[in-house]
Amino acid sequence: RTGDEGPVMAEAREPLVDIFDEGREIVMVCELPGVSEDEIHIDIKEDIVFLKTKGDRKYEKEILLPRAVDAKAKAKTFKNGILELRLKSIRNGA
Repeated sequence: RTGDEGPVMAEAREPLVDIFDEGREIVMVCELPGVSEDEIHIDIKEDIVFLKTKGDRKYEKEILLPRAVDAKAKAKTFKNGILELRLKSIRNGA
């Protein structure tokens, strides 16, 4: 079905994501072609990462991690459409 402005399309795409468990860190690599770094919004709640972008290319995904991470202890790099997040694991009893 088409609207007044043409065909109706899904607003956001789901990006490709790989998760690597490196013991003390969980590394998340995400493909976001056509997005600039300032369009990326990341929210972390325990073991879930909420990823959303704004701009011409919209991506949205909720990513379940193997365990809880420290939302404040993260390192982010973004180059050539590839986002890499390094998240510090929270150990039980630590």
